[in-house]
Amino acid sequence: MKNWLRFIALFAMSGLPLLAYAQDWKAVTHYDKTAIKKQLTDRFTRYVTFDTQSSETASSVPSTPGQIKLAKELVKELKKNGAKNVRLDKSGFVTAEIPANVATKAPTIAFFAHLDTALEASGKNVKPQVHTKYQGGDLVINSEKKLILNPTNAPQLLQGRGHDIITASGGTLLGADDKTGVAIIMTLVQFLYDNPSLEHAPIKIAFTPDEEIGTGIGHFNVPAFGANYAYTVDGGNLGEIINETFNAKSFTVVFEGNRAVHPGEALNSPFADNVLMASDFHTLLPRYKRPESTSGRKGFILVDSIQTQENRTEIKGIIRAFTDTEMDELVNDVKTAFNTVKAMNHKGTGFQLSFTDQYKNMNTVLPKQVVDMAVLAMQQEEITPTITAARGGTDGSQLSFKGLPTPDIFSGQFNIHSELEYADVDVMESSFRTLVRLATLWNLQEK
Repeated sequence: MKNWLRFIALFAMSGLPLLAYAQDWKAVTHYDKTAIKKQLTDRFTRYVTFDTQSSETASSVPSTPGQIKLAKELVKELKKNGAKNVRLDKSGFVTAEIPANVATKAPTIAFFAHLDTALEASGKNVKPQVHTKYQGGDLVINSEKKLILNPTNAPQLLQGRGHDIITASGGTLLGADDKTGVAIIMTLVQFLYDNPSLEHAPIKIAFTPDEEIGTGIGHFNVPAFGANYAYTVDGGNLGEIINETFNAKSFTVVFEGNRAVHPGEALNSPFADNVLMASDFHTLLPRYKRPESTSGRKGFILVDSIQTQENRTEIKGIIRAFTDTEMDELVNDVKTAFNTVKAMNHKGTGFQLSFTDQYKNMNTVLPKQVVDMAVLAMQQEEITPTITAARGGTDGSQLSFKGLPTPDIFSGQFNIHSELEYADVDVMESSFRTLVRLATLWNLQEK
């Protein structure tokens, strides 16, 4: 009785309508944490062996064939575990549905994870290692390469004592970003199939390509998908809910000169050094507005590449800011540096500056309810929710602006985009429980 009173009190505090009594799903299913952890571990260690690293040089979506290979494997697994309308389209999107098992007017919710992995280290021949019941201190990934996890380079390990930790074996990414999310969602699919008495509204599933390079989700057909609310399962720390992302722009600068002059005769000649122009431009960007100089809600400017071919130098970079006001300031910083270089080099033969919008801060379009439901689900599971802003972007950013409100939920991935990447299976299990609870709570809502 105490649990039910606590449930009703939490629901009342949330301001959400209580339309019916929720099931105590643990009692219904005799939930076995050990069995779920094994499923999560088995799935995750299998998925990371697929090389799904995306590529910025490809023009196709997906950008690499390994993403399709994993997608086909997931299609088989979805069908095996009772999912309906399972599809794999030409762009590498896997979608599926778990139909409602009760008559309901509830919204359709969806869970997303991405197939691809990051570019910062190799994604080939990943060999996962499971370190059971981590006891603190150093955790050796590869002694020869001196790859060692400890609370200094992985502060989250301080909360991981007694947990099962998965790493790679050295020389590669692990792929926790976002194959933790893929494993969690696939384990949810099997759980609902194995426990048909657990009442839930319609649930949609989607696995997406090329999240890491930002080119995939723009091809996703939100109206055809048919969900009302969604969550990406692509975060880190236990209890983390991301309801805010950067506003993002990229920029391209081109300086053209005339270096085809003998340097000994450069004075009083048409000589114009496009390489120097690029160097000056980079130097003129404010150092205190670089990524390594900012944190929290402060944005940044970063030059990604400088490439020279004969008399032409091209610079590519990114700008990130949480507010439109700060974005305007950072854009002006880039413009000021560009115009200064242009004014200093009257012999230059060409000057170009362009900006491209990439994604927007999803907080401006997220309804309060979709975040509140995640908070309530975690509270029901005795997980302390932490609402935070991501210093980056997620597929949820674009989905939210395409009409599908999509905050992000933790999935137990840490030190991402590096050889020190790891997954915490116990945090993954807590994420899994959050998704199951969300399924039952949304069943109580009306569209």
